[in-house]
Parts: sequence; C-alpha cells; structure tokens
Amino acid sequence: MMAGIVIVGAGYCGLSAAHGARAAGYDGPITLVGDDPEWPYERPPLSKWDGAMPRLQPIFPEDWYTQNRIDLKRGAVVTAIDRSARNVTLGTGVTLPYAKLLLATGASPRHLPPHALSDECERYLRSYTDARNLAQDVGAGSDVMIIGGGFIGLELAASLSTRKAFVHVIEAQERILARAVPPEISQMVLDLHKKRGVTVHTGTTVDAIKNNLVSLSTGQSVRAEHLIIGIGSEPNTVLAANAGLTVDNGIAVDGCFVTNDPDIFAAGDCCSLPVEGAGRTRFESWQVARDQGYRAGQVMAGVTPDPTPPPWFWSDQFDHSLQVVGQPSPAGTRILRPLPSGGLITIETDDNGTLTAAAGFASGNAVGRDIKIIQKLMQAGVTPDPAALADPNTPLKTILKQR
Repeated sequence: MMAGIVIVGAGYCGLSAAHGARAAGYDGPITLVGDDPEWPYERPPLSKWDGAMPRLQPIFPEDWYTQNRIDLKRGAVVTAIDRSARNVTLGTGVTLPYAKLLLATGASPRHLPPHALSDECERYLRSYTDARNLAQDVGAGSDVMIIGGGFIGLELAASLSTRKAFVHVIEAQERILARAVPPEISQMVLDLHKKRGVTVHTGTTVDAIKNNLVSLSTGQSVRAEHLIIGIGSEPNTVLAANAGLTVDNGIAVDGCFVTNDPDIFAAGDCCSLPVEGAGRTRFESWQVARDQGYRAGQVMAGVTPDPTPPPWFWSDQFDHSLQVVGQPSPAGTRILRPLPSGGLITIETDDNGTLTAAAGFASGNAVGRDIKIIQKLMQAGVTPDPAALADPNTPLKTILKQR
C-alpha cells in the first residue's frame, strides 16, 4: 500500500483537511479513519432540535468520497502510532502507512467526579445515537436536570423545554456562559430561558443523587428522571501521548498545525496553539474545526495555508441566535451596541482601540450580518470610533467601507 495522507478522525476537521489537501493539488492517497459507523455528519444539530427529533445531516454526500478519492474507513479505531515505521495500527490489527499523518481526534465530554453521582440516569451528548436516544426517552412532563450552563447545556435546555419537559440547569459559576460572553449577554440569555420555563440555578453544585432525587449545594432537592452532563470537554490526546507527541492543553502544534514530529499534524478540538498573552489555547467550535482542518490539509499538501480568520461561534436557543467572534477578555474595553430588534451586541477593543472580540444575541437572524462585518473589521485590524460602534443608527457596513 502506497504511503499518503492518513487522517485520524472523520468529523468536520478531518473532512476539511481532506478537502483542503485535494483543493491544494495533492494527488496521492488519502485515508480517513472514523470511529463512528455512520457516514460523517454535522454535530451542531445534535443539541439544536428544530423538530421532533435531532437531524442526522451528512457533511458531504456519499459520492463525494469517491469523487475525491478518499478512502473512508467507518467504525474503525486507531490504537497506536508507530513513528519509526511511519504507520498507524487499527483495532483490527491492520496497519496503514503514512507520509503525513493528521490527528483530528476531537474531544470527549468531561465527566463529573464519580463519588457524588449514581450513573442510573446520567447521560452525555457526543454522538447522533446519544441525541436520538435522548429525544426518544424525554418527552412532555419529563423531569430533566442539565449540569452545566454552557452552550451545549443551554441548547439542550431549549430543545427539551420546547418538548414540554421540566428542565433545571445547574451552573457552578455565578452566571451562565461566564467563560464565553460578557455579563450583559449572559443576562439576556438567562432571561430568555426563564421566560420559556427553564429553571436555572447559578452558583450551585450537585452534592448527591439518590433514587432520581438530586441534592444541591443550596440545600434544595430536585427530582430528575434524566441527568444530562454538559460541563465542557477534554481533548482526545491519548493516542498522541502514547506516541511521544507533546501534549499541553491538547496536542501541541505550531501555527501550521505541526507537532514535535514534522510528519504528524493535529487540528481541531484536540490541539492547542500558542496565543500571545494566553499560553496554549484550544478553540472548540464548528468553524474553527473546519478552518484548521482545511489549512492543515493545505500544509500537508505542501502549500502555504490561507490566513486564519478570527474564531467564530454560534448557538441557537429557542428562536434566538447567539454569535461570538474573536477572543473575549475581561481586560478589554466593552462597547454596547443595542439592536432595533431588542437584541444586543457587545464589542471589545484592546488598549489601542483595535477590535478583539464581539458577542451578539437577538431573535431570528438579527445578529448574523453585524457579527460577520465585525469579523471583517477585526481581520483588517482597524480602530473604529467607539461612538460609531455604539450608535445603532450608524451601520457597521459604513464603518467597514471607511476603513
């Protein structure tokens, strides 16, 4: 078998890498190894239900793999990397030689310490099977507790409460989405959930669970037939660590996604990149996985990668959209830009007035256009007038044209 590009992980990052390599002119073999038996599918819809059941939405049609000469191995697990022999071993014992190897192994849900919990009703969301089983089991009148007031937990809270379940969200921090958005946006999201019937407990942890009764640190006890854990994720780094690759808050890579082995790359949720002032940082989002994978594919094909855009993320909750671009920081100067729809965009700048981050929340698609314009302003490195940014009567596209 001729050695070519082998990609471990058949999520959006892995597929984007294969796409990027082919688009860059790479003509050799590409093998994509995924542990899920399904054809590779989009993961964002697993927690954002706009119908009776979560959608299984393929990333690419089945004939895309044949047309692009991608050897997709579904339901396959890579158990070891032999850097000296330059091959990987599958769970079946088959070895695959590689010239370049990309680890796009993603991340897995972080688990709570086991001493406080019983696993009788405990659930995690990672795959379509998890989402389908949850949708089948939870219906109108079900008592649901979600531990974690981050994006996944709140999206599931919206989806399940829309199905008339009784939903409690438990968040250890003093506010929801504390690491992702400014306080003003957190409050708007909280208000929406409360208005739609979700009970949110902040500054609260779980002490114990017995007979589907959850004891909280506040002294309150809440019934939960279904306990969903959404407290973040851990990068899947065991394969890399066993191969002697450097792991530091994820598989450590440089700006071109190269590990400490020049023929092994990593991208997406499993990797960490050096960020000035922030150390090694992981960026977990659909867009980042797509962009990093595509650029890693370009590098493996021997092409200089495209410039990396500021990270962008979105979350749909009920009939509202939340979007974030850049890297929010408590140290930044925050500008509030109200939206005519009643929504809000918060814009952050550094000490020089350069845009560093923005977050927006509103009903429908009201924030999408403005966040995209802010992303372009960030890429241009401009320093807009703060008064113009705060003025809802000054279109952001006007500022973009004047840069």
